Amino acid sequence: MTPIPSIASAARRRSRALVLSVAGGVSVFLLLELAASCSAMEGGPVLSEEQFSAHVRDTQAAGEDTVRFLGSEPDSVILQKSGVGVSCADDLGVDGDGVSRDQPSIAWAPDLKDGDAGYRVAVESLRTRWSERGWKVTEEPVTDPVTGKATGLREIHTTDDHGVTLSLSPGRRSGEGRIVADGGCVRHDGYWHWDTDD
Repeated sequence: MTPIPSIASAARRRSRALVLSVAGGVSVFLLLELAASCSAMEGGPVLSEEQFSAHVRDTQAAGEDTVRFLGSEPDSVILQKSGVGVSCADDLGVDGDGVSRDQPSIAWAPDLKDGDAGYRVAVESLRTRWSERGWKVTEEPVTDPVTGKATGLREIHTTDDHGVTLSLSPGRRSGEGRIVADGGCVRHDGYWHWDTDD
């Protein structure tokens, strides 16, 4: 009558093996998460100058496409080009010599016919267009910067296939929109600034 202890012993061994394999899997998962977290804190991979230039072109093209879709010529309604973001800095000192961080961002102020009604039409048109492309669309209510009260208008955002964040918000006057194409903070080789003919 000795088989019963050996069955119990085999069950314990299987149980111990299962616990060890689960613990090993959890350890590997935690190490991968830690590595991803460190990479994110460092600011992501370093792009070559060519890769970064392509990203800048993608950023500008995404915004220009949106401006044209809403009926304006991008060159005639451009507001500003920026390469600096508030949080786009090497706070940890991880960037080596020759590595820069820039955040290509461009803003336009297209005229939207029919005042606030035209703005609402533009929001709905962009929501439909972006959703049809499979891009996640988010929105938030707009408040008056002076009074803090809701205006009844909404700001809309998405991120395209190249990682460019696009947004439409109300401009400074009724019937004006503000479109921003933001390429995000990117680490890259070399130094960069917007060319005057970009």
